[in-house]
Amino acid sequence: MSMNFTEFKRRLGAEPLGGDAEILRARESSPEFEQAAVEAERFEKKLDRAMSVSVPDNLLNELQSISQRASRNSERSGWWRMALAASVLIAVGAAGLTWKLNPSWDSVEDYLVDHYRHDGAKVLAMTSETTAQDVQSILAGFDVKAAPALAEIVGVIKSCPTPDGKGIHMVLNTQDGPVTVIYMPDTIVSDGKIHTFDNVQAILVELQHGSAAIIGADSQRVSDYYAIVQNSIVPAG
Repeated sequence: MSMNFTEFKRRLGAEPLGGDAEILRARESSPEFEQAAVEAERFEKKLDRAMSVSVPDNLLNELQSISQRASRNSERSGWWRMALAASVLIAVGAAGLTWKLNPSWDSVEDYLVDHYRHDGAKVLAMTSETTAQDVQSILAGFDVKAAPALAEIVGVIKSCPTPDGKGIHMVLNTQDGPVTVIYMPDTIVSDGKIHTFDNVQAILVELQHGSAAIIGADSQRVSDYYAIVQNSIVPAG
């Protein structure tokens, strides 16, 4: 029996660079399958480039050396303070560089298509015993919290890349079935804009702190969940 397109995309989400015989046969079965495979591979390579930068092993030693030289050269303290400050900025920047060097998506919509094709189906298929406390703990890392109306229906929550840094990928267990929410702490969106692709619909949500995208099947009316997401992800303070 040939693999249907839904199963093919699920397999791509789990193994985007996989090349087993069944996947290869499915790719050759139609242009639609081949295009989905090409896009999954393209997204995976973008992520590899984004995640390939690491902090130099000797960075801490270099900072300590600069600090020691600064304390021994108080007569030139102004210059050394600037050097130390610059080095600290380099260190802080390097610590977050893995997430900040994004793969240059042309738009938020472009990012959503890539992201969802890459692991949307895979995350929807995950099973997890996520609790409301788990949700609050992860959101706290972004200085936000979730109202109980949202926290209590999150079935899966994990970190993910966004166009402007690290974000959160969630699956909500709703009465209409699982719905995906991607939280983007540093991304500006056109509030309420709807984008349709691959038999799913995404609606962009402007938040008090960042933004989000709600993604679901065309039949799920993702706009019905706009209010709960906008009202539930709020600054922790």
